[in-house]
Amino acid sequence: MKKIFVSVSPEAEEFYLLCNEWVKLTGHKITIDDLSFSAIPFPNLFRIFEFESGARIFDVHVPDVIESYEETMLFLEIDVAVKLVKLIEHVGVEKIKAESNRMKEIMTKKLGPKPKCEKINTEWLKADISETLN
Repeated sequence: MKKIFVSVSPEAEEFYLLCNEWVKLTGHKITIDDLSFSAIPFPNLFRIFEFESGARIFDVHVPDVIESYEETMLFLEIDVAVKLVKLIEHVGVEKIKAESNRMKEIMTKKLGPKPKCEKINTEWLKADISETLN
């Protein structure tokens, strides 16, 4: 059995995703071997995009029991990353890379180059909740 490298970035990033234009959204980067994806939170789900092209891959429903930052990170590692690994095994790395390159080429011609992604400060998500109301 081949070892697979899986990493979920604990730091949020601003990603540019493919729509009718490059749209900036915030989420977490998930790396499976040498493929990267972005997991963007929406109400009750994570929308998963291929990192290089910004193309949408699939949606994953988030159970109601996921409430904290730590639970979210665990969900991304255990549920979302496993679904991505299964997709990669089913479709194949080369086919995913080829489709990513094709989409990137089409969108670069249509919208121009994809803007650079940036990490953002999410330390406040990990802090204890203050008992003081402002």
